Amino acid sequence: MPLRHLTTSVIISVLVAGFLLAGGAPSAAATTARVLYWVDGDTVETTRGVVRLIGIDTPERGICGYQASAARARAIVPNGSRIQLVNPTSVVNADRYGRKLRYVSTATGRDLGLAQIRDGAQARYDGRDGYQWHPKQAGYRRADAGHGGYSCPTEGTVPAGGDCPPQAPIKGNANSMIYHQPWQKYYDITVAEECFATEVEAQAAGYRAAQV
Repeated sequence: MPLRHLTTSVIISVLVAGFLLAGGAPSAAATTARVLYWVDGDTVETTRGVVRLIGIDTPERGICGYQASAARARAIVPNGSRIQLVNPTSVVNADRYGRKLRYVSTATGRDLGLAQIRDGAQARYDGRDGYQWHPKQAGYRRADAGHGGYSCPTEGTVPAGGDCPPQAPIKGNANSMIYHQPWQKYYDITVAEECFATEVEAQAAGYRAAQV
């Protein structure tokens, strides 16, 4: 091997070794996908399968913050939008539920995980929680320390016996993803799984209006 090539190889090896010793890890190349549907604020159905955002935790259905986090995800990357997916080499390909673990960003490079944290999501599911370390872990944790949780005084109301309280009377049925208002034909027989104060809240959670 010519000396100049050997020197170049040595320099590259030293740089890579220094990067790894500093706690870094190379990331896989980004792939692209399209959003089909947001399950919640940290899980999305895409044209490449179900994806779980690395390093963040948003509230589950029926928990304070669920609607806000899901609406935030849809606002940043609506259904049909193109997104970038990256899986760092330090993170396994999929979790125990078969969801692909990925960083998710917009086509222009905006990090959705960081945006969710700044809106109230928690920086979790990383090396501190028994999962794999990931390159953005420290940055996510710093952002988490500077931002509070979601504010949601009315959202996520859990119905009692399938009925909704007066302050949030709109019934959302998760099986059909349809919401019913009190004057509509099938309101009384609809078993609510979520209750909403306004149509805007119901639509933000992914529900569509009943036709009758």
